Amino acid sequence: MPDLAISVCFQSGRKAVLLGLPEFDMVFSSTVEETCSLLSRHGESAKVFAGGTDLLTNMKLRRVVPRLLINIKRVPDLDQIHEDAEAGLRIGALARIQSIKDSPLIVKRLPVVSQAAGMLGTTQIRHLGTLGGNLANASPSAEFVPPLLTLDAAVKCVGCRGERLVPLDKFLVAPGESALQPDEVITEVHVPEPPSGAQGIYLKHSFRRMDVSMAGAAVLVFLDGDCCRDIRIALGAVAPIPFRARKAEAVLRGKRLTGDRLDGELVEEVARVAAAEALPIDDIRGYASYRRKAVALLVKHELEQVTAGARLGLGV
Repeated sequence: MPDLAISVCFQSGRKAVLLGLPEFDMVFSSTVEETCSLLSRHGESAKVFAGGTDLLTNMKLRRVVPRLLINIKRVPDLDQIHEDAEAGLRIGALARIQSIKDSPLIVKRLPVVSQAAGMLGTTQIRHLGTLGGNLANASPSAEFVPPLLTLDAAVKCVGCRGERLVPLDKFLVAPGESALQPDEVITEVHVPEPPSGAQGIYLKHSFRRMDVSMAGAAVLVFLDGDCCRDIRIALGAVAPIPFRARKAEAVLRGKRLTGDRLDGELVEEVARVAAAEALPIDDIRGYASYRRKAVALLVKHELEQVTAGARLGLGV
């Protein structure tokens, strides 16, 4: 296939550099098994293609240069969102970001996931991008990862040797690197039923809502009366991979929230510890010190909201 007339422009010194896509071939796969077989046969020279919002950009910038794209848009049922008595909610890898945002089932059962979907890119990007692509890209700032980490989600990976369910906190290995084997493809994400009455929220800090986040945080709190029975805090864009801030969680877990001024002091301490757990870097989006401050503010604001919501009996 010749170079396509799709290009990206960026400034290099005083010159504008225009990059097109490198040459590649594309095949259409109609089953998961066929996809795995093609991946096994072609190895590192092949990449799975669905929405392409991350992949095509990386190809233009020559971060990856596959010779073969395996288009899986025709594989049936990979865009389904449904409930399972054992697995909880099952979200197909080809579910579009906009579909996840608008899904009545997700809005009702996992509103924090719908919330994260609404913060990802533009409307055009959300209609193209998929959940599987967002996870497989393994970006430190992936919008879906922090809320899914607080929900103990797992990724179903299928390859030539069978299928396996990988906990999300083991799926992401390094920036741009996941636990997917060369012949594996993501088919769905399993999200267990959260505790009844648990309250969750995801917020990010960026210059514009559509921009990649400088810092992101998800919080899930389960109150039993005035006692915090469980708390989960996950941070994104402030470390090589999104992660659970377990030291910060330990500060609040098991503590009583009585509605007096001591609650504020406790929340401040949780936010401070969460910021200290972050490992941000200086980059084009912001300084490390600024991102740590953003983490503290996000976590503090989220804890205030979710504890208030939990007292009112609101769900996740």
